[in-house]
Amino acid sequence: MRTFWKVFAITFLVFVIVFSGLAWSFDKYMRENNSSEPPVVVIDDGNNENNGVEQDKLMGLVKDSKRVNFVVLGLDGPRSDTMIFMSFDPKGKSLDAISIPRDTYLVRKGYNRADQKKINAAYGAHGAEGVKTVVSSLLFNVPVDYYVTLTYKGVADITNSIGGVPVYIPKKMEYDDEYQDPPLHIRFEPGDHVLKGEKSVEFLRYRQPNKGSGALDRYGDLGRVKAQQEFIKSAMQKVMGPKLPNAIGSAFKHVKTDIPLQTAMKHALSAIGLKVEDINISTLPGEPRRIKMGDFFFHDPKATRELLIKIYSNE
Repeated sequence: MRTFWKVFAITFLVFVIVFSGLAWSFDKYMRENNSSEPPVVVIDDGNNENNGVEQDKLMGLVKDSKRVNFVVLGLDGPRSDTMIFMSFDPKGKSLDAISIPRDTYLVRKGYNRADQKKINAAYGAHGAEGVKTVVSSLLFNVPVDYYVTLTYKGVADITNSIGGVPVYIPKKMEYDDEYQDPPLHIRFEPGDHVLKGEKSVEFLRYRQPNKGSGALDRYGDLGRVKAQQEFIKSAMQKVMGPKLPNAIGSAFKHVKTDIPLQTAMKHALSAIGLKVEDINISTLPGEPRRIKMGDFFFHDPKATRELLIKIYSNE
């Protein structure tokens, strides 16, 4: 799943101010009902290399920071099709986001099949609460305070509520998957489009064309992540204005979160004055590789730590 996740997070925080009288029902019914055991993550791809000084630097910055971190999940059935780590700095009024490719390689004890070693499988086994543990483990134990989930239906409704999102498509898009339920058929002609509803979902789901079609190829999940980020920027230009209340109202119906209402209100007030240019989004450093058990995205521990240090240093 996908959509303008950064702006969704901001609008969600602002929205709860309006419904401050619903604190009890908000805290009770907005949480996921999942009591699964938390995952035990085994990091075996370089996180334990001799880099104690840099790790101490990162943990020192985290300790001294007032940042609040949360993971935003776009859900496609039992798997999280989109996963974004977000870090909000209430003092500096900035928001930093890291898109985590769904094929990111990550080992959990007791989950040994190839498909279970992709990070998007963690949601089905452990729920959003467990994903917080998984993401924190991936990011050198940087805390993940809260989760926010949104469904495909929510994406479609939000884009409808703001009158669509302008995008430019450089080449035709053509893809069919009869095994999806319901079957998936994506068709776009090249040129300028304003995407609403299911069309926005189709644009964001697109990864590769039908064989022999000559259509646009995003070359897997990384290309799709880049398209999502471009979509986010365009959506933010529309939503950070008079369309904001509509987007907030639409989002609320499709959200699950463990953010207590009073906490959300506090951060929403802190976010007042946040500008589009103060929102930064990047992709988890690393590269896709094919190994014996399949195709995965392997993150770069050193570059990931450097990115987190940059975020926490407010650079």
